[in-house]
Amino acid sequence: MRNVLIFTLLSTCVSCAAAARAGYEYSEYYADESIEQDASTDVASTDAILPPASDAPLLGDGWGSCCNCDCYDGCDCFNGRRRALGLFLPSDHCFDRFISPLSNPFYFEDPRSLTEVRGLFFDNALSSVAGGGDAQVFAGQIRGRVTDRASIVAQRLGHLQVNIAGDDTPNGFLSAPIGLKYNFLRNVEQQYLASAGITYFINGSANAMSNFGDGAFHFFLTGGAQIFENAHWLSATGFRIPLNNNWGTQMWYWSNQWDYELPNHIYPLAGINWFHFMSSAGIPATPFTSLDIIDLPAFNVAGTNVVTGLVGFKWKPSAHCELGTGFEFPLTERTDVLKNRVYADLILRY
Repeated sequence: MRNVLIFTLLSTCVSCAAAARAGYEYSEYYADESIEQDASTDVASTDAILPPASDAPLLGDGWGSCCNCDCYDGCDCFNGRRRALGLFLPSDHCFDRFISPLSNPFYFEDPRSLTEVRGLFFDNALSSVAGGGDAQVFAGQIRGRVTDRASIVAQRLGHLQVNIAGDDTPNGFLSAPIGLKYNFLRNVEQQYLASAGITYFINGSANAMSNFGDGAFHFFLTGGAQIFENAHWLSATGFRIPLNNNWGTQMWYWSNQWDYELPNHIYPLAGINWFHFMSSAGIPATPFTSLDIIDLPAFNVAGTNVVTGLVGFKWKPSAHCELGTGFEFPLTERTDVLKNRVYADLILRY
């Protein structure tokens, strides 16, 4: 296990260094190109190249983005707006000072229009009601920006490993949500935005207890805002509605994350998640729901609440790479399956 962690850390450092270098080279190239254009144009045409006068910050800042070019609705001149794999536009780099949510990772969606891959690991220490031990989740997420405002999101391609006493411990692939997100509110100058979306949870494997019922829909609303110059607030709320209420619970959540950017793009962060269960399953199976991991057919949970807190930090060596870690813990007497949880994630963003 230690060798795996060392290899993962080394791979992460190499990937982020490469992404940071790529972002620097692109911004350097773009700056040179602007100088050449300025030298060959008169004053009137130069005004069309330079950004308009504004008190808003220049958000490019050498991170590989170029929002100061004022060119497209998506404000992403990055890489000439070439589509990755011929399908996905570059991410909206006008909000590069934001960081992505860390906790409640399969429901708390980033409001930005992004093209990225994210690797995520967390170790969830199980409460006594769930039998103790721990549950480990290894997951990947994919987001692809198909238009300036619309994105495809696949919030979980994941594997669950539960470590408790006994032979038949859950071990297998989790349900996989996939859907659409639309950025309906976007203000670059004031740095706030909001998006809405829907995903459908495709059933996973029986070995991971992820094949109950006929899947579930997740309807969500997510937004973010810059606070003063260096702080940000992300907030999301949504409903998980199973297609078959006999085999799942209806859940309403509200997640929040606050961060503050320090020098070298290091972000201390804190968060709060509220989970409210609107209905129990029609077929009683367990006294707990498994929160955001699995939608178990739980009984006697209607009207109950679980609130959790998060502390952690993230580092963004460039606009194309983001690393994070955090610790989540319950704030209410009712904890469901959560004793505590440790996160680690890596995002590579186009």
